[in-house]
Amino acid sequence: MKNLTITLCLTIAVLLGVTGCQTTVGDGTNLKSNGASQKIIKISTPRDVKNCKFISDVHGISGLYGVFASQGLSNARKEAFSNARVVNATHIVWTQTSVVYGSTSVSANAYNCTEQTNANPPSKKKNSTNYDDVISASSGTGFSVSSDGHVITNHHVIKGCQKVKIHHKGKTIPANVVTFDPNNDLALLKGDFRPSTVLSLTTESPELLQDIYVAGFPFGRKVSTGVKVTKGIISSLTGIGNNFSNIQIDAALQPGNSGGPILDDKGNVVGVAVARLDKVKTLKKLGSLPESTNFGIKTSVVRSILESRNISSRKPNATSISKTKLGKMIADGTYYLSCWMTTAQIEKMRSKKVIFQNLD
Repeated sequence: MKNLTITLCLTIAVLLGVTGCQTTVGDGTNLKSNGASQKIIKISTPRDVKNCKFISDVHGISGLYGVFASQGLSNARKEAFSNARVVNATHIVWTQTSVVYGSTSVSANAYNCTEQTNANPPSKKKNSTNYDDVISASSGTGFSVSSDGHVITNHHVIKGCQKVKIHHKGKTIPANVVTFDPNNDLALLKGDFRPSTVLSLTTESPELLQDIYVAGFPFGRKVSTGVKVTKGIISSLTGIGNNFSNIQIDAALQPGNSGGPILDDKGNVVGVAVARLDKVKTLKKLGSLPESTNFGIKTSVVRSILESRNISSRKPNATSISKTKLGKMIADGTYYLSCWMTTAQIEKMRSKKVIFQNLD
């Protein structure tokens, strides 16, 4: 059965469009090997290679960043073919095609069918798909805002989830959705735990050129399990279309950063990471690829959602703190969030959410 990699990408269709990422399912059945003088590798199905010797996974990647999507896919597959030839494969079976902000990557299982064997690649236990089973489907970031276990994230991170779980330092904590604001893309969660660190919300207005730090879990746990931090500045005091509830920043954002805190050098939260410009749409409208054009929700909006539930926030820090202290605060107060859905729900959400889970 084909592996499905399904994606949910938040798209704000205002002016240039703001989007997360896109992932598609590719089986490569219509692709032919390029280069007549090169060793021909056949595109196959799992049934065709049932008795062939599995060699290894092969991969290909193209960094065209969405300028020509078809060319990016073609180049990625050429690289995968080249890697398959290196390991003396005769057949490959496409398993995944992913496009993350336009950078295309492909994966395949490589086989040698001149050597007959029953040794197929290790795989999960094959079961018929149960569309009512609840499985881990997508991920995002959240951060602590109270000593009672309240966590702020984006609404699009938890939208459609049957269950939401908070993951921190080896512990998994079920979370309840207290309230949400879809217009401003915020959600307030609560878990049954006492956070070791509660992040403060700034009471000051954001300033142009203000130094900021963005914390989160880009690409879920595909890269590594620890929190990641990028640095930048506030480059505009409004979002797309003069959205005064947003700020624009140049610190890098990736899928999985959604809902993460944007902090100042005092360790106070000045915003919540939410989105970035869609490169393909911007290229079509303006004829140029955007660079470092990302957005966050102002802390004043976060404060409003807390006040609506009579939740008091921690007093903000008055002076700058050391990088060591800031790093510890970020690591202790920022959480990896997982969204759990039924397989049927995932099928419906496939065009909206960043899905990292492979389904057999």
